[in-house]
Amino acid sequence: MRRAVWILALAAVCLTRPALAKGVPTCKSPRNAVDSVFVWQQGVEQSLTNAAKCLEPGGRSQEQLEETARRLKMVFDAEGAVVDPDKISDDPEYLDDDKNARFVPHASFPRVSLERRDGSWQWTRASLDWIDQRYEERLGWLDKALEAMPAPAKLTVAGIALWQYAALAVLLALGVFASKLLHALLVARVKKLAKDGDGWRRKVVDAVAGPVAMVLTAACLRMLYPELRLPVGVSAALHTLVRLLVTFALVWAAYRGADVLAARLSEGVERSESRLDDYLAPILRKAIKAGVFLIGVVAMLQNLSIDVTALFATLGIGTLAIGLAAKDTLANLFGSLSIFVDNPFKIGDWINVDGVDGIVEEVGFRSTRLRTFYNSVVVIPNAKLADAKIDNYGKRQYRRCQFTLSLAHGTPPDKIEALCRAIRELIEANPRARRDKCEVFLTSVTVTALEVATTFFFVGDPELQEAREKHDILLAVLGRADELGIALARPLTMPDRGGRSA
Repeated sequence: MRRAVWILALAAVCLTRPALAKGVPTCKSPRNAVDSVFVWQQGVEQSLTNAAKCLEPGGRSQEQLEETARRLKMVFDAEGAVVDPDKISDDPEYLDDDKNARFVPHASFPRVSLERRDGSWQWTRASLDWIDQRYEERLGWLDKALEAMPAPAKLTVAGIALWQYAALAVLLALGVFASKLLHALLVARVKKLAKDGDGWRRKVVDAVAGPVAMVLTAACLRMLYPELRLPVGVSAALHTLVRLLVTFALVWAAYRGADVLAARLSEGVERSESRLDDYLAPILRKAIKAGVFLIGVVAMLQNLSIDVTALFATLGIGTLAIGLAAKDTLANLFGSLSIFVDNPFKIGDWINVDGVDGIVEEVGFRSTRLRTFYNSVVVIPNAKLADAKIDNYGKRQYRRCQFTLSLAHGTPPDKIEALCRAIRELIEANPRARRDKCEVFLTSVTVTALEVATTFFFVGDPELQEAREKHDILLAVLGRADELGIALARPLTMPDRGGRSA
């Protein structure tokens, strides 16, 4: 219901044909011949005789010519074909692009034209025949209905009869009802697809259900409003409204389709091993939505008869100023493109950027977000990131692991050697450890302990839980040391100020 009220309000805001100075038609130019039909059928002073002055007789009587003049204006008004007098040539010697003395008043009716004959511009007989046929097909039925209609229904308010208000309201209600019915049918189809387990088609149908219903409303308006014989301003407003509704519906469908496409890409990302796919999907979704929005705005402006080219030219200087002001934003955009092309990291990698450690959580147009090990989020502009030194721990082929055992003084050398051998065996038995890069040696003798240093490498598996692997090896090493009867060193006791041991 709110949609119907909105459409009625928009249709009511319309431009009526401007009043023009009336003079007896001379038919000496295309503009004079066109004005003879439309100017003499509006305002207080009207004359069908003058309106029919520039119509080629073609065997028609004066009465028939006057009726055809009336029908001519009625057909143009019903279709919202507003003829702009300022765009009609006033040159008696006018020639079209094909160098013919022919003029088409409106692009919506290419078969309706004027031609110069014997120095006089006239609406051609073929055009008038087509107008009569068009009138009989689309508007003729209404003549009998108007004759039977009570007088109160013919009263006009703001140039529109009461019966036209009522008919327009019924028409809009019919369009809304049809759209609601179609939407319900599509939703029912979505539920059936959901039961069948076809999630992809279900998402597509769900995305287009609303836009398709809106297109149906626009189609009902376009098919039926010419039948109501509305004033040309209202018909033109409805014609523009129909185009806006269709354009908005297409933009709406494309905008929602971007989410469906992104969901589809995300499914592919889960099965893909490519490092680009992890952040290609969200960037592509945002790019598609931005493009759809821009195209939609341009299409809307064109439907409102706004010269987009001239508008962009007018905004050229302003765009340059905005570009200079937004240079950082543009730098970040190019930085994101650089990250995408160079592929220095992927979503989920552990990286270090200028001393900041974190897991890559999101790569956007402007910035990249890192989740630190304190669970905070660091936002780094892409322009800075593209020029920064990036240490990507996620691309390590091997992960080094080191630890040192401090053994108690008095541990026999043979036990130390046995412990070193046992540690090597434990590491070599681990399927995730490199067997050719394992060093276990007694490296230092201090006043507190005998230090055995161990260095080895894990294979750089992305799924590796490094802390867990190190934990398991350390537990096994402590178990072997206990089996060999090797005790770990104790820290030295320091005397307190009173001379007692601390």
